[in-house]
Amino acid sequence: MRAISEEHASIIKAATAAAYEALGGVSRAAEALGVASSTLTKYASTGEEWRDSFIRLDLAAELDRRCDHPFLLNALSRIVKDELVPSFGAVTASAVLRLDGVLDDVVRAVASAIEDERIDAAERQAIRNRIVAAQQDLARLDAMMGGAG
Repeated sequence: MRAISEEHASIIKAATAAAYEALGGVSRAAEALGVASSTLTKYASTGEEWRDSFIRLDLAAELDRRCDHPFLLNALSRIVKDELVPSFGAVTASAVLRLDGVLDDVVRAVASAIEDERIDAAERQAIRNRIVAAQQDLARLDAMMGGAG
């Protein structure tokens, strides 16, 4: 019997995938963590074969450290606290338009920051925050599409 719900498993898998992408993909994450990419791939996979395989805690902690954003810590915290986790929702025209808005936010933040040909620390952080939000939405969409599996 599975110890966590399908929803919670999906949250962990999406956070894992987002962390990999933040490091530049599974191959780069594997290099950084000293783990085979095939091993990491199964941790983010939503496929039936790997549905009960989750990233080890030591790898999750190191991944979050290297990403400079606690994707996995935040996901697990939400699960433990039983907080509602924002869902991408069904793949509909409305959901795609929401994602388009999130991606546009990234582009607008970068465009605004480079107007003076210099990106200061506050602008850099604002851009990173927008990127993190986009990565989380993209990871949820990827999981819905059967990605990493």
